[in-house]
Amino acid sequence: MPAPSRPTGVRDTRRQGAIVPIMGSLRNPPRASLVAVATLLAGLALPSCRPSERRPSERQGSAGSPPTTDVSRSTPSRDPGAAGPTSRSVSQGESVAAPEKAGREAPGPLAPPEPRPGGYVGSQACAGCHAAISESFAAHPMGRSMDSVPPERQIEKSLEGGFRDRERDYRVEVSGGEVVHHERALDADGNEIYDQGMPVRFAVGSGTRGRSYLIEHDGLLFQSPIGWFTAADAYGLSPGYQNDRSLRFERRIGDGCLHCHAGLVEHAGEGSDRYSDRVFSEASIGCERCHGPGARHVDAMTSAAAGGGKPLDSCIVNPKDLEPRKREAVCNQCHLGGEATVPRFGRGFYDFRPGDHLDDTLLVFVQDEKAWAASGDKPVSQVEQMRQSGCWKGTGGTIGCTSCHDPHAKPRPEEKEAFYRAKCNACHAERPCTLPESERLAAPSGDSCVACHMPSQSLREVAHTAMTDHSVPRRPGETADRPPASAAADLVAFDDAAERVPPRELERARGIALASRPASRRSTRAAVEAVRAIVPRGIDVPDTAGIVRALAGDPEALRGLGRLFSQTGRVDAAACWEEALRARPDDGEALSLLSNLLQRAGRLPESLAILDRLLGSHGWMAADHAQRGALLV
Repeated sequence: MPAPSRPTGVRDTRRQGAIVPIMGSLRNPPRASLVAVATLLAGLALPSCRPSERRPSERQGSAGSPPTTDVSRSTPSRDPGAAGPTSRSVSQGESVAAPEKAGREAPGPLAPPEPRPGGYVGSQACAGCHAAISESFAAHPMGRSMDSVPPERQIEKSLEGGFRDRERDYRVEVSGGEVVHHERALDADGNEIYDQGMPVRFAVGSGTRGRSYLIEHDGLLFQSPIGWFTAADAYGLSPGYQNDRSLRFERRIGDGCLHCHAGLVEHAGEGSDRYSDRVFSEASIGCERCHGPGARHVDAMTSAAAGGGKPLDSCIVNPKDLEPRKREAVCNQCHLGGEATVPRFGRGFYDFRPGDHLDDTLLVFVQDEKAWAASGDKPVSQVEQMRQSGCWKGTGGTIGCTSCHDPHAKPRPEEKEAFYRAKCNACHAERPCTLPESERLAAPSGDSCVACHMPSQSLREVAHTAMTDHSVPRRPGETADRPPASAAADLVAFDDAAERVPPRELERARGIALASRPASRRSTRAAVEAVRAIVPRGIDVPDTAGIVRALAGDPEALRGLGRLFSQTGRVDAAACWEEALRARPDDGEALSLLSNLLQRAGRLPESLAILDRLLGSHGWMAADHAQRGALLV
């Protein structure tokens, strides 16, 4: 099943196949959380960002950008002999921003990285020379990861059906060539309150475990609350909706969800989070996801064939020729679970290229191994489980996904046991299973290595689904369990990323990951830890203007910091939202939270103006219309 939307720039990867939103709605955060976080952050003296503290371009608004909104009610005062501005906080009490230390240059914005190599040609360009592999891969789950609706490959027993969940009815019907998903609510007497029907455009998932469905609005994608579960052979609530049905047909799906289910998205423009009319230039996962862009390879092979020879360089990546960490990065870009995945500054989820280290593009944060050891639990991510297995440790980390899995073909059901037994015996032939043959052949294992040493584990967050235990326990029953609750200090970058990634980028990504977790709403320690990670070293936390200058051009960091600040009800968040909007003027999250912050500050006309701007580009979001109605009452 695909992943529900995360805040832009963050993917929750701990629950593979069901990336449940963990921030929830910040429009009405729990009062206890606000009080707890505000109590500690109030001591940090976070001043509002006023026009006089900004650069001239910030006061006037850069060319092509909408003017910013000053939410401060206070008037800045400057002492001609002072090193920095003083300010009056809008929250209780007064605070003075710390002056800049003499001789210390404040950190500036991060430099944008070089563009990633392009040259994608699509899997159809590979089929001419690699017909057999192309045909088998088309039947592989990766080759069937995305479909149009009505689907070309129907796995549902019927396109029509339905179910009931508490007071709501859900049904799927075909009307006028479209597949329409309905949510209908009834009152206590069974009378209809509403019936909302939405046409579905895409089906996500090969059907191995199930499918989710996407709705398209003006270049943006949203998940339907209705999903298909293969094991149950029935429709049901999509993952994450069991405990939160408030988003209904409005759960955003972006690149963080799509990049593991779609071959290549096509954006409406440079830097836009909207998609083109066709949305995908290649719908399902294709050849270039694992082998890299193919244009140079096609040109090299075509030129060589015309000359009657072979090229010196095939200009394509074969993962089997890569050293183990880079080889595994090809698989880990999608199959590595963790707490969160954050693209590096200036990178997106589709910027990974085979042959890179994963952390050249994506930083995956996982639980510290010490935390797992202290809890006695095991990680639920298959990659992390494999790192704990005797197989991985016994080979010095050289064993990998393709040691056991064929990425181009999936064995037929009747071949699976023999196929994987042969993979095990490639290493264990000289030390075979010690059980008597009669016990090995007995049900339910039936001489299956996998049945005993890689048992299925139910995914608690995704109904009707299970995945195999890749820790390969020596004895049956030693299965992985739910991960322990983690503290901020337990969150570390996967593998040896800390040895390669500059400290500022590593802390930036860690802060964004922390800001997206529920602990940052519940724990003052976690919230402050996230703030300190996002704010570049060398800048005092109270120096909002300095922070905004240093994070200019980094909307992901600004959004994360804005979320943390907004939880306290302080207007410091406004400066973050405004700077994020300079980079992306139609950022729906920034507009919504800025409007809400202004409303809480009693600035109703400004709040309404921002909300109208939001509705001009995101006019179908029910919660935003409800907020506008509340402002007009």
